[in-house]
Amino acid sequence: MSYLFRTRSDPTQQKPTSSEEMQREVDGVREMLGDLQKEMPSFLSDGTIRRFLRAKNWSTEQAAKALKEAVKWRRQFKPEEICWSLTSTKERMKQLVYNLENMAMNSEGTQEGNAIWMCNFQGWTVSSTPLWETRESLHIIQNYYPGLIGAAILSNPPKIFESFWKIVKRFIEPTLQEKVKFVYSNNSDSQRIMSGMFDMDKLESAFGGKNTASLDISKYAERMRRRDQLRRAGKNTNGNISSSWQGK
Repeated sequence: MSYLFRTRSDPTQQKPTSSEEMQREVDGVREMLGDLQKEMPSFLSDGTIRRFLRAKNWSTEQAAKALKEAVKWRRQFKPEEICWSLTSTKERMKQLVYNLENMAMNSEGTQEGNAIWMCNFQGWTVSSTPLWETRESLHIIQNYYPGLIGAAILSNPPKIFESFWKIVKRFIEPTLQEKVKFVYSNNSDSQRIMSGMFDMDKLESAFGGKNTASLDISKYAERMRRRDQLRRAGKNTNGNISSSWQGK
């Protein structure tokens, strides 16, 4: 599996200027996908195809190629079958995909990059997130869920994380690097970043907001299990899904 994630933009590709042109691009990708659409109709929606087109600078050939690779991965990983589970740290990769899958479903029909990823680094150590796990996570995010993350907020990372970040950022595409924001408590620049993105009265205090209410993981887990049951029953489960990842 390759971890060389950087891609070059194609200056000859032009972003569609109308909804009609955009739909023609989507239809062009569909033609290249052929019978794969029958195999994974839910995944290969117009919204998914548009996300891949944006990630590939509106190249129908590159978008179709990337989608075919994503289909191969989904056959093996089966993300649609993953249910809520926090039973073991060995399941963290499945938990990542579970959350990304929920984000993708909830972003259907919305603008690209509407999801915000927030990570609280309280208690984080290098052993908390092995390099292989980070590389694999980035590979999944960039190749199989491109354009989904609008911003990644890293809250109060420890000093040692700076060295770790210098290694990690080599595996991140420039467009995704730009979305990563480091924020620190009692830092005026960080406060401006957060207040420009969130209602500080509602934002959790762990991220510099004024909301001191803590997450009841038991209630949240029960909510997600009910959602999984509805999904397995084939019912509409669209709704706001929030995910907080603690760096512990």
